[in-house]
Amino acid sequence: MVLTLVHSFFTVAMFGFMVAVQLVIYPQFRHAGDHLRTYSDAHTRVIVRGLAVLAPVEVLLAGWLFVDTPTELHRSLVFGSGALLAAGWIVTGAWFAPLHGRIHDTADPALVERLIRTNWIRTAIWAVRALTATLFVHQLT
Repeated sequence: MVLTLVHSFFTVAMFGFMVAVQLVIYPQFRHAGDHLRTYSDAHTRVIVRGLAVLAPVEVLLAGWLFVDTPTELHRSLVFGSGALLAAGWIVTGAWFAPLHGRIHDTADPALVERLIRTNWIRTAIWAVRALTATLFVHQLT
């Protein structure tokens, strides 16, 4: 029960983090103007601090939940949620990290718009994960 609750807390926290990035942080890039490179550097330094805590804990707890799935939970749903987590980090490494690098290198506002538009993918991934985490808690009660 405790594992499921803590996992759910971190998953919902990551979802909140993603929503804040999507609705507040990334749109601020539009206002950086000639300072886009500087803003991008500052963003990277600050965002890593939040992710350095949330992301590894969420990944570890998701793995632990998969290995030690409570009998009340549907293992296929735990697996699906973990697969979404893996997909979220794969797309982050394959698409979003390089896109941030290109924004820094070129300071192209069109890339900022692409970042904002495509980041809905990650926001949706963590929204589904938050829903499943909430379902996990409900299944235990």
